[in-house]
Amino acid sequence: MRIKRKAFTLMEIIIAMAMMMIVILSVLMLNQTSNQSSMDAYYETLCFSLAREPIEVFRGLGYDTVLEICKNKSLCPAPYKIGEFTNITFNPKIALQYPADAENFQRCIDLTHNSSGKYINIKVTISPKNLSKAELWLSRKSVILESNIVEKPKW
Repeated sequence: MRIKRKAFTLMEIIIAMAMMMIVILSVLMLNQTSNQSSMDAYYETLCFSLAREPIEVFRGLGYDTVLEICKNKSLCPAPYKIGEFTNITFNPKIALQYPADAENFQRCIDLTHNSSGKYINIKVTISPKNLSKAELWLSRKSVILESNIVEKPKW
């Protein structure tokens, strides 16, 4: 006579463990994907902020001043070197400044004067420094923003 026991067989335990592993791995992968996309969005937003700043500064200077800067690059404001990648620095002693993660990026500003169209094109390229956290998390190689400063019409 066979006695009926209320226990699980080895095969049932192995199947249950396999199913639990599938669920746990999918939750972990979902967490990793969520973390990657949120960090990517954070660094991309930071890149756009770092690119918008010099555009707004040059637009605030006006067409005539920026035209002089195009002709004589030494007139350019100190933190906005033209035509070369410069590191963005963090100084905790200054009240208004970039977040600390901005140190992971470098910026290149290009000014191009179009005399026939009477405008100056501002192109700002932000790229992560090599071997930085931003390079690991950001899905893009660089962020580029462009804007134009148009000469005021003469009445």
